[in-house]
Amino acid sequence: MDNYVKRKLQEWVLSEYIDNFKVQQISETNFKLLLGEEKALEALIPPWGPRLLFKKKLEELCNNYIEPSTSAMLSPCGTSTPGKRNTDEANPLITNTPKRLRGTSLGRADDMTKGKQIMKRVKGKLQSKPADQQSSLKFKEFLSYKIKVLETDKKEVVGVFGKTGAGKSLLINSILDQRNLLPSGDVSACTSVMIQVEANMTRDGKYTAEIEFITQEEWEEELQSILAERKSEEGSDDEKEDSDGDIDEYDDADKIYALYREDGNEASVNNLMDSKHFKSIPEFLLGKKKEFKTSQAEELSRELWRYLRSDRLSNEQQYWPLVKSVTIKIPNVKDLLEHIVLIDLPGNGDCNKSRDEMWKLVVGRCTTVWIVSEINRSVAEKEAWEILDRSVSYLGHGGQCRSISFICTKTDNICVDYAMNKERDSILSRNEVAKEKVEEKFNKQTKIKEQFNIDKDFFQVFTVSSKEYRKNSVLQPEDTEIPKLQEFLRNLNDRRTKTSDYISGAYGILSLIQGAKSSDMTDSKKEVCQVLEKKLKEGLETLGQSMDEAYEAFEQCLSRGVRQSVETCEKIAKDKVIEPKGTNGRGYHKILKSLCKNNGVYKPIRKKGQKRQRERNLNDSLASCMRDLSNETFKKYFPNQGKDSSINDLIDNFTLDTNSLVEEHPEVSLYLTFLKTEVGCDICIHSKLLERFNYSKSSFHFRLLSDFCAIM
Repeated sequence: MDNYVKRKLQEWVLSEYIDNFKVQQISETNFKLLLGEEKALEALIPPWGPRLLFKKKLEELCNNYIEPSTSAMLSPCGTSTPGKRNTDEANPLITNTPKRLRGTSLGRADDMTKGKQIMKRVKGKLQSKPADQQSSLKFKEFLSYKIKVLETDKKEVVGVFGKTGAGKSLLINSILDQRNLLPSGDVSACTSVMIQVEANMTRDGKYTAEIEFITQEEWEEELQSILAERKSEEGSDDEKEDSDGDIDEYDDADKIYALYREDGNEASVNNLMDSKHFKSIPEFLLGKKKEFKTSQAEELSRELWRYLRSDRLSNEQQYWPLVKSVTIKIPNVKDLLEHIVLIDLPGNGDCNKSRDEMWKLVVGRCTTVWIVSEINRSVAEKEAWEILDRSVSYLGHGGQCRSISFICTKTDNICVDYAMNKERDSILSRNEVAKEKVEEKFNKQTKIKEQFNIDKDFFQVFTVSSKEYRKNSVLQPEDTEIPKLQEFLRNLNDRRTKTSDYISGAYGILSLIQGAKSSDMTDSKKEVCQVLEKKLKEGLETLGQSMDEAYEAFEQCLSRGVRQSVETCEKIAKDKVIEPKGTNGRGYHKILKSLCKNNGVYKPIRKKGQKRQRERNLNDSLASCMRDLSNETFKKYFPNQGKDSSINDLIDNFTLDTNSLVEEHPEVSLYLTFLKTEVGCDICIHSKLLERFNYSKSSFHFRLLSDFCAIM
């Protein structure tokens, strides 16, 4: 046992355990490796109290510790030996700390962990070490910004759509191997809020949930609307309007009954907003989020039931009308969800403004969409296809969607002659037929083809059975296709690429820090900066020519669309909003009143037992001419997937050619290593594109390079 370990134990008032550490040959070399080794710590320090103290002290030591080579390079004012070449071999940072980062095994989980630990130490040193001059302060700010960007995990978003009873919750539970995570299986209840499922990346192994509520003002406004509509209906002699959808999952009366029970009958808005109704959820009144943390999925599910599910048969108070969204984090799913968010989405927007805006925002962020429908209704059911039709405008132009999958559920629900012992064959045969029919119907969806460049990988059909995946009584696990969806998520998760990108970025930042030690190459730095600025300017000019071409094409499309909208506005308003096909034209004045009240949107009241009526948006209908005429142009220049766009090609092929500069100026190779690994260089280009389209008037397109040159 060396003096280092003995000194630390004495410093932490744990001297009585020195002999234990000596027997187990704990030295300075392996002392820090004890972090997280519970069995070893239990043997070294049996009592809970002292062991907890040791763990806390050791964690603080490891978080604050940084290798001498890394610590030495944190100051941009450091010096280096004149004439010494800053190659990887001569650089203590590159030869020591980053060696673990740039090996041939990039992409392993432990590489990511090591990389994050190193960057955490660097960040801690930056925060704890005061800057002694303005240039040092600017350098620290630049590094802190780059580390923050590096630590930001841009996750893939998988949106799961489907009507009530389609089996979305059970599907998610099965894919994640969580039997009772999301409530499911009750025919009288349905999921009524947006649920976001992520991986819990902490070490506590807990199931957590965070509930975000709408504001009191938003709920009061919604109550006023509901009661006003109710009063209007009572005094109206109009017949019921025609409807064009399925029975709704819940109506406005259900919202009142869920939260207030019998107290909601005939009550005024003021009475309904009384704080006594919300005493069980003080977070709503305080404008805070409510949090839960449990050890088991079943425990969390029980806690969340009132916030997630609309149940007409329950006598208990339910809080889902006040919930904006719920974020659930579960442990031990890193291979599926480390870089993915699964979102269980209601099929439509919501009459509540904030929930509706969040729905549209989330749909626009979806990189993958799953449409869920029972297999025996997958083609004939209108709801699933209408959800896709209504969402496509948010998924396409301006959205991020790159693939759509149609998931046929409950494949085990089939009538066969059991005496013939052909149940499995019948299920698999029907699955193949269902896939063919769904693909045929998808190929007829013209609106989707207008928005996307569709290739063979864009659309897939899965036929699944969540029940059989658990029981295995008739189907084998591979027959249920749950493993296929799990593999789909693993491929989307792409942990290896994410890890490689992180390590590459970390290596670049560390190289920049070490390069900043050199203070004897002012002339070289100035010359290199001039070359870089010239290359960037030339690249932007080339790109600008293509952007001018795109701008002109869009301007022509939009101008034609505006003229067409003006010429046909009355017909569009009548045929698509006021009296669309399939309606009888009754309730004309109610529609106009709703359009005026809701900024051009008709929001029909939801009545118990009636079929759903679609929301009608006059603004969207009038803009359809411009959108339709620009579809092909948008796909040409900014496709959601593929690289067949001239603009995408120019961006992908743009380079500062740092390799040639390294050969000419090896003394600034570490700076150039940073630029080579810095994917943020594309920020310069993208901001220039935005400026061309008048989305940004800032001069941000030179920010990275100018800041970089300033700290060189």
